[in-house]
Amino acid sequence: MKSMTYLSLALSLLFAGISPIFFKLGLQGLKGAGLSLGAIKAFLTNRYAVAGLTLYALSSILWLFSLSELPASLMYPLLNLAYVVTVVLAATYLREPVHALRWVGVGLIIIGSILVGIN
Repeated sequence: MKSMTYLSLALSLLFAGISPIFFKLGLQGLKGAGLSLGAIKAFLTNRYAVAGLTLYALSSILWLFSLSELPASLMYPLLNLAYVVTVVLAATYLREPVHALRWVGVGLIIIGSILVGIN
């Protein structure tokens, strides 16, 4: 059961890290549209936005399953690993510049997560 819980946690973090990339792709054609009904409809019918929302929902479900089996004091610090996934994907696929200091922060998140995970 524990292996399924950790797999669920890993998938939750992965999906949580990927979903902002899809959100960003879905929003690219809506710059300056504001929160009009037309903009919201366009976002909700955009394939990237739908993919992002789906992954976000799956991430939440998997997160809740994992939270029911693992300590919150472990789970919530590990949630920051989703940010690592997002930064790496934003740099790789969206070609966003990630400066050295941000990479240092990503490294600190990873180190912190390792320290939290050590029992």
